[in-house]
Amino acid sequence: MIYKLIISKINRNRMTQAKYFLIPVFGLILTGFLIKDAYGYIDPSSATMFIQVIIGALVGVGITIKIFWYRIKSKLTRN
Repeated sequence: MIYKLIISKINRNRMTQAKYFLIPVFGLILTGFLIKDAYGYIDPSSATMFIQVIIGALVGVGITIKIFWYRIKSKLTRN
């Protein structure tokens, strides 16, 4: 009996958490459908910054793999 009470309490908490998460998500989706035109453009400096962000992210991933390479290699080979 106590087990069922605890499980029902956990399920209610998860439903409450899901409700607080889904309400803003649905609001953002609906807002996206209501916007007609943005009237914006991407100038060359914005495009350059975007390319720099992508290159920086790739370099960061590469450095992370280099740092942890021996751990990754040992997990993959299992020798």
